[in-house]
Amino acid sequence: MHRLAKRLQALPPYLFASIDEAAGRAREKGLDIVRMGVGDPDQDPPEWIRALLAEEVMRPGNHRYPAYKGHPQLWEAALAYLARRFGVTGLGPEHICTTIGSKEGLANLVRAILNADDCFVAPDPCYPVLPTMAKLAGAREFTIPLLPENSFMPEISEELSEHQKRCARLMYVNYPHNPTGKVARDKYLQSIVDFALENHVIVISDLAYGEIYYGPDNKPSSLLEFDGALSCVVELHSFSKTFNMTGWRCGFAVGDPGLIKGLTTIKSNVDSGVFNAIQLALARVLSDERCEPFLAANRERYQGRLDKVCAALDQIGLEYFRPGGAIYVWCRLPAGRFDSIQWCSELLDATGLVVSPGAGYGHSGEGFFRLSLTTPDEVIDTALERLASFAQA
Repeated sequence: MHRLAKRLQALPPYLFASIDEAAGRAREKGLDIVRMGVGDPDQDPPEWIRALLAEEVMRPGNHRYPAYKGHPQLWEAALAYLARRFGVTGLGPEHICTTIGSKEGLANLVRAILNADDCFVAPDPCYPVLPTMAKLAGAREFTIPLLPENSFMPEISEELSEHQKRCARLMYVNYPHNPTGKVARDKYLQSIVDFALENHVIVISDLAYGEIYYGPDNKPSSLLEFDGALSCVVELHSFSKTFNMTGWRCGFAVGDPGLIKGLTTIKSNVDSGVFNAIQLALARVLSDERCEPFLAANRERYQGRLDKVCAALDQIGLEYFRPGGAIYVWCRLPAGRFDSIQWCSELLDATGLVVSPGAGYGHSGEGFFRLSLTTPDEVIDTALERLASFAQA
């Protein structure tokens, strides 16, 4: 047996890989598996988007190494999108870099920013990639609980001690939030920027779900809209969930030029960028007149699924927190149950239904589970029937 690096001892099993393994074991036992765990859209990108990719794949010259920083046509389209959608203007090539989706962007930003023994601030619960990568780098974590009683939007300056404020170097925020679906209001987002500027903290804003929201009152803002953000924020945007293309692996990071340069430096040493045909196709998607109608129809589809799930949860008698955005419903375990991993395992073994245990998102996620809306409508009906039979048994 070969000896691996000691740093791997700080790396827990990836939540969704563990869920897949558990589902595989259940299938081997003969169970019919129904998934409402992982947020992987069940719909394909629309045909017109796939046609654009096909054109770019067939175009001569698109098959060589891409530029490490990304293709200028994608930057231009992305910056035009930011101006159109969020009113963020005055940005240039120094403010943007193509990423291989949000996950890679998060991981490599951590590498670019944190040293061993630096401190970072993470919400709890949260998407586990950034805390995991930061711990792998030897950094120390300060968590801020996101709880129903603080509406999943705690006052950061009140949650951290003066010592923690002095030590913190990096903070991660994610609205619309995974796993709770909370959408932050503008006043709260400005308070994040103000805190970062006052305490000399870098902010990574993960806006992977910026185009998936429920009703105009929940339309998300960009952290870059707020005064001072361009000097302390890097924001991550992803095409994955927005356009049902999790397998394409493309997004972009935008913000403080020094941080973008650091990210590009890391990327030039560890990856070779995103296939040019994908970048060029997505540049065309962002400026296509069919883009906004598709996004609206996609939101409408998720809205219908959300309404169905919430109605079923009301009938079952499970407490849940109706999301303002993203593609998840955050639910409390049935009364008297507190161990989310055990409960979700029992649910899987008894019914074949896969959901995500709240503990996988952090200590404050214990006692909850997450349902994903990325399941075909007819399968959702089956899943909810199984959930009802188990929860009411």
